[in-house]
Amino acid sequence: MKFTTLGCAVGLNLVSAVPALATDIPVPDVLDATPPAALQELVINGQPVTPESIRRVDLEGPIYEVRLRNGDTFYSDAQGRHMVVGSLYDNAPEGLVNVTEQHDRQDRLDQLDAIPEGGTVNYPAQGEEIGRITVFTDTTCPYCQRLHQDIDQLTQAGVAVRYVPFPRAGSHSPAANQLAQVLCSESPNDAMTRAFHGEALASRPSKSCQSAVDDGLQLGQRFGMQGTPSIVLPNGEMGEGYVPAQQLIREVKREIQ
Repeated sequence: MKFTTLGCAVGLNLVSAVPALATDIPVPDVLDATPPAALQELVINGQPVTPESIRRVDLEGPIYEVRLRNGDTFYSDAQGRHMVVGSLYDNAPEGLVNVTEQHDRQDRLDQLDAIPEGGTVNYPAQGEEIGRITVFTDTTCPYCQRLHQDIDQLTQAGVAVRYVPFPRAGSHSPAANQLAQVLCSESPNDAMTRAFHGEALASRPSKSCQSAVDDGLQLGQRFGMQGTPSIVLPNGEMGEGYVPAQQLIREVKREIQ
């Protein structure tokens, strides 16, 4: 099973192997206008396509990518009058490139790098590190528990694992309190393992640890997370759900080849 990202398939099914026809393509609502030659002879992913119509709209450059604090992205003209919601693609010679997803990935990595010390639980690679994955986790989530069972297999293969707390039931849930206890423990790594095993923790979380859990929850929400575990690969690609260790290792190795 290939590691998939959220929303990557948007709009790609419109590219079909329809023979290109050298015909006059109408431009509705624009009198005496000739469609741009590049759109009349459109090629996407190496295949010629035939538009049924081409219509000019009032959206004129420069066009800006606008990202909201809740993670939403749209494209707008300079006046904020005309907007396009969805992914922007570069029709490059080698094929369609999802520019929005590329920016999403870099944005995720930048925000993850900004997490202060003490806000994550880290399992370093054993030996040479080949890459690091970031996992948004909840100690009450069965699939998170299953993924944690693979922690030694991952680290032995050179994959470092960084856990970000993400209590699914909110910042006032028992899971949020337990995750704060983990962060405040003398050994967060051991405490995380014990929590996944269902053991009670004795540590009393400080306000800073509780704030770190809140920050992790808010960060995951900005990333558009819908569940746990959510895994961010070293290149910023994100997917949700349990992924077997060997598949994660292959994905990390694929990036360094």
